[in-house]
Amino acid sequence: MIIAAVSGVLLGALIVLLIMRLQNASLLREAQAEAKQLLAEASDRAEGLKEEAQLAAEEIEDAIWARHEGDLNQLEAKVKELDEKMRRARSQIDREYNADRREIEEQNEELVKHETALRERLQALEQLRAKNETYRKELLAALEKVAAVDPAQVKTELVARALQDADIDATRKAQAIEEEVKAEAELIAKRLLTNVLNRFQRPAPTERGIGIVEIPNPDVKKRMLGEAEANIRELERLTGVQLTLNEKETSTTFQLASYDPVAREVTTRTLEKLLHEKSPTIDSVRRLFEKTQGEVLRRIENDGNKIAAELGARDLNPEIKRRLGQLRYRYSFAQNQHYHVAEVGWLCGLLASELGGVERIVAKRAGLLHDVGKSMDHAIEGGHAVIGAEFIAKHGESSEVVHAVKAHHYEEQPSTDLCYLVIAADAISGARPGARRSTVSVYNQKIEVLSAIADGFPGVNKTLIFNAGREVRILVDSRRINDKKALDLCRQIANKIEEECQYPGQIKVVVVRETMASATAR
Repeated sequence: MIIAAVSGVLLGALIVLLIMRLQNASLLREAQAEAKQLLAEASDRAEGLKEEAQLAAEEIEDAIWARHEGDLNQLEAKVKELDEKMRRARSQIDREYNADRREIEEQNEELVKHETALRERLQALEQLRAKNETYRKELLAALEKVAAVDPAQVKTELVARALQDADIDATRKAQAIEEEVKAEAELIAKRLLTNVLNRFQRPAPTERGIGIVEIPNPDVKKRMLGEAEANIRELERLTGVQLTLNEKETSTTFQLASYDPVAREVTTRTLEKLLHEKSPTIDSVRRLFEKTQGEVLRRIENDGNKIAAELGARDLNPEIKRRLGQLRYRYSFAQNQHYHVAEVGWLCGLLASELGGVERIVAKRAGLLHDVGKSMDHAIEGGHAVIGAEFIAKHGESSEVVHAVKAHHYEEQPSTDLCYLVIAADAISGARPGARRSTVSVYNQKIEVLSAIADGFPGVNKTLIFNAGREVRILVDSRRINDKKALDLCRQIANKIEEECQYPGQIKVVVVRETMASATAR
């Protein structure tokens, strides 16, 4: 009985499990069918949404295009206009370049022709000398045959006479050739300088160095001086600049005296700030001095970087740039040297581009650095050209640039085209109207030196100075000085002036020899 009951229970459980399994399979099939239907519906809805989104995007694109179509058309028209302007500008530049190139080629051809003509004339002169020597020998041989006098004496007299005649003839021809060459060279040089100066448009600075600070009234003076002039004495100690108080009926000023222009600038600015201090003390003087010194040093650095960038020399050593910045406070004949070296750099570059044969960037660099020695104080011995050349050589400059800097005042004999470009550009910058000015005492000293040099030569009767010292006219004794000696004397005086004088531009030397004859009829 028990076994039958257990079997019945197990059979019932199996039947229940079978029924549940069948129900689960039916539910699974229904769920799968329902899922397929949901997937189909979702796919259809997604396709519909995609189409709607595409239509919306097209509508937005059309709206954007309609809104900005006018601007785009304007931009396209502007681009076409700019392209046309660029094409016209490029065409103009090409025409100007071709014209300049043709002009340079014509100038070179003229120069070659003049050189050829000069060589031909020199060859003709040598041929004439050879013929003269041949005639002299033939004449001497003929005289030896027919003359009863001593042949040696005749030979000596003829040789002396022939040499004298040949000397006079050669001197005259040499003078004629030299004058012709000078005239041609001067014409070419004037044409070249005209081209360069017409292209050079850098403004000429009118700034002058001033070492005076004016005090507006006695109250400000009292505040600035402090008790027992302690404030001013402290400023003198800090800057090393001597301050002198000049009191007149209409004004009171501080006059600054120092060999260091940077120190003078710092002192001037500090005094100007001290004018506005309500209660200046020694501490405030120190504070203003430190602040002003920092401002000046930053300006020196900025000026050096700016002028190096302007001339295309960004790779200069920082120490050289700093020296160029210090030139902002140096003056020569009241000409600011910071602007002067920039002018010389630009002029050197323009001359190099006109002449050819020297790289323009190297010429600009040499012109920029030619007076860097002027930024160094009196503690360094030597002329500014020499110490400047040594300074840039230590800081990585090429030997070509170093030689041009050292030779621009003939401390070293110039041996390259670059040297003469720097010399010419330096003379142009210093000699242009308004660039420099001299005091009456300096002018009189120049006149005295030139007169003393000329009067020191034998045979000189009188020396006259014209054109503000740019022409020296010398009257000589015609009995002691013949034509050949006059030419030699002119060159000797010019060479001595070059050796002993410092001057901008050039000085013309003219020797005048006059022969007078008189008779009285009775």
